Amino acid sequence: MNPVKFDSIEITSAEFVKSAVSLKGLPEERLPQVGFLGRSNVGKSSLMNALMGQKNLVKVSSTPGKTRELNFFKVNGKFFLVDLPGVGFAKVSIQKRDEMGDFIREYVEKCKDLRGLIYLVDIRHGGTAIDVETVESIRATGCPVLVVASKRDKVNQSEFAKNTKLIQERMGLDSKPLAVSALKKTGLDHLWQEILKAVEGNELVEK
Repeated sequence: MNPVKFDSIEITSAEFVKSAVSLKGLPEERLPQVGFLGRSNVGKSSLMNALMGQKNLVKVSSTPGKTRELNFFKVNGKFFLVDLPGVGFAKVSIQKRDEMGDFIREYVEKCKDLRGLIYLVDIRHGGTAIDVETVESIRATGCPVLVVASKRDKVNQSEFAKNTKLIQERMGLDSKPLAVSALKKTGLDHLWQEILKAVEGNELVEK
């Protein structure tokens, strides 16, 4: 791949390493991990591709909720970005949904290499009850979580101001969330700055 430059990082390599459906399947290589989580169809795959400077490394499904395992992508040979199953799990059986929920919880609580989670909220919806419940459950584990508003390009300036304020209030944030757009590449360098802080062992955000 051709190197992709941001202000805070140059991506010289990004590769899919493996998928895991249990803790036994996690990568043996002990590198820092930062996970991405959010409701189905929140634009998680597109954002991760944009961050890594590739179009199809993280598969963008036409069926929201198709990701049913943890997918690990090694960046610059130094750390992993982890694609977690979508919250809500569209078109998945109740039993399968519960299993995935248990796996995510176990991963967040027990993976010693996990430095934090990026939780994506669709800016158009201002944060749903499921978003609030999920973020609160992550915080309860002690895992740092950074709430990020996705699909910035889908709202006008008035909607942007209103909905970022809503997300801030509903999620109990000290300030308005970082807003990003995979399509327009908005906010990606700022997000990389936060990811790199976590990779280097600093706090991702206030727990």
